[in-house]
Amino acid sequence: MVWRGPRRDPARAPLEAHVASRPPGERPAGSENGATGAKGDGVAASSASAVDEQTLADTDQTLADGEQTASDTEQSASDRDQVASDKDQAASDRLLSRGGDPADHDASRDVRDRSTNIRQHSAQERVEAAASRDATARARDLAAAERDRAAALWDRELATREGVGPQAPKLKAILLRAVESRRAAASDRAIAADARTRAAADRDQAARDRDQAARDRMQSELDRRALAEQLAIAETDQLTGARARAAGLAELDHELARARRTNGRLVVGYVDVVGLKAVNDGAGHAAGDLLLRRAIQAIRAHLRSYDLIVRIGGDEFLCALSDATPHILEQRFAAIQAELSSEPDPCAIRVGIAALMDDDTAADLIKRADAQLPLYSGR
Repeated sequence: MVWRGPRRDPARAPLEAHVASRPPGERPAGSENGATGAKGDGVAASSASAVDEQTLADTDQTLADGEQTASDTEQSASDRDQVASDKDQAASDRLLSRGGDPADHDASRDVRDRSTNIRQHSAQERVEAAASRDATARARDLAAAERDRAAALWDRELATREGVGPQAPKLKAILLRAVESRRAAASDRAIAADARTRAAADRDQAARDRDQAARDRMQSELDRRALAEQLAIAETDQLTGARARAAGLAELDHELARARRTNGRLVVGYVDVVGLKAVNDGAGHAAGDLLLRRAIQAIRAHLRSYDLIVRIGGDEFLCALSDATPHILEQRFAAIQAELSSEPDPCAIRVGIAALMDDDTAADLIKRADAQLPLYSGR
């Protein structure tokens, strides 16, 4: 029986097209326009095999590069997470060591905010790395399918040439390459499956990072609110609602600076609630507390909402009005005294008034207003 070469198989079309595209000097012997005859089929098949193997090798290198990129991105995300964790720990340590100091709390809050932003960025990088791994996995599957296709092509080639003596060594080599191709395809599929598993794990980690970032933002907001409440409590006189002495005097300095930047007008009233000691001694401290609250309520009702009222101590208060004159303040306190005197249990206040002068400090202004108290008796 004489072997006349393999039947033309549609699966060989890509290989034959490649051979046909080569210049005549490079075509294997016995080929015509890339079609192989009995004499040249082994050479053409070998050439096509070499081309396919080179293509698959290039694909492997591309996939390896993509895998390295994904690994680098994952490492970058891990590094960012570590930085965020270190900053959070530093913030917690500082809060613990300082006992909740407001300035230190602000600093640690900023650290937590920056850590939250880093975690969000890391989560995004993890999502991108997961997408890259998925793309690599799909590419590996395609490469594995190509290897299987090439192996099947060689199998069909071998089946048609079985028993041909002179070609046996070459055909054996082709068979070995087909086996290796299948093994590489199986390896590619395993790598692709592993890549998908890691991509899923990355997505889960990214979701956990986003949840943690949301919790950090919520905790940061709660910290800010708690700090604001603590500051408000610390800066407010709990009995009367006026500003506490330290916070109030600091605000008075701001009022002086603001007045000098604008029209320079600022007037203060030094207020003494008359008879507090007598009420405390005669009716008890609860009655004295009520007296102070009544006086401040009347004062607040006749001043603007943003005018400063400070409890200096005991029965003494300071009122500061920007863009006002001593005459305006006298009129306001006259109305306040009239209201307090008309109540069923009348009380009185004494007021000393002073206007801001060019070289005044806050202490100068308060001292001058205090010295004017005898001139404004409500008794």
